[in-house]
Amino acid sequence: MVGSREHRKLSEADLRAAIERAVGCAFDFDIVSIMPWTRRELIADRYGTSRVFLVGDSAHQLSPTGGFGMNTGIQEAVDLAWKLAARLAGWGGDALLASYEPERRRSRRATSRRRPQPRPHVVDAREPSATGNFPARPRRRRGAACIRGEIHRHMRREWFTLGIQLGYRYQNSPICIPDGTPAPPDETATYTQTARPGHRAPHVWLAPGQSTLDLFGRGFVLMRFGTAPIDAAPLATAAAERQVPLTVHDIRDEQAAALYERRLVLVRPDGHVAWRGNEVPADAARLIDTVRGQV
Repeated sequence: MVGSREHRKLSEADLRAAIERAVGCAFDFDIVSIMPWTRRELIADRYGTSRVFLVGDSAHQLSPTGGFGMNTGIQEAVDLAWKLAARLAGWGGDALLASYEPERRRSRRATSRRRPQPRPHVVDAREPSATGNFPARPRRRRGAACIRGEIHRHMRREWFTLGIQLGYRYQNSPICIPDGTPAPPDETATYTQTARPGHRAPHVWLAPGQSTLDLFGRGFVLMRFGTAPIDAAPLATAAAERQVPLTVHDIRDEQAAALYERRLVLVRPDGHVAWRGNEVPADAARLIDTVRGQV
């Protein structure tokens, strides 16, 4: 793995000094036990071979900052699972499993952004003495307010991370067909839904208790928008000839149509958009071959 660092052993005196520095003053305490822990940001040279694949902590080790370790591992399991299932079922192409590494390696970059740590401040919590040796209350209040504001700014960046959790995208994936549209802002705290190929298919309520997301998960889904759906028989035929599971759903919801932006949207089993357009391409078979990893 790349990114390894040298371990530095800390003595009990080092730890005592660090604790007192964090508290802001010397005080009596006992150290019951010491458990070494090393912050790691490592990534494997490869995510697997033709027969063995790495998922989660075996592929990378992330800093606990933001809590992305489990999210990232689950995302990888989902990405790899449908591709393995496709290969075992016989409809997945020779290049399908090879797309796992480039998709997940690019996606992981968002989770490893370094965040600046707040500068340390020392505020003496003791009451001021008669001689004024300790800070007066107003000064302590100003110091505490400064710390509170700085922690708030940095913690927002660490914990308000919806853009990282949901905004990851498989841009330039070999099994997604780009449509030339610009990517939405890649923000940390905010998530902008888009049906741009490579991104998570947007959520829209179609009926009480039914989301567009409920349509995905068991095969490819072709969404046809509008009151007069386009004839998508060439795509359905190409998929059937290759035994690719494909379900067609007609969506007449105007909000969904506006968000998905095209009259035809093809969604992968993992809920990511593989292709979209306003008409069936002339070579429908090539489209199906691309998204199943046979091109």
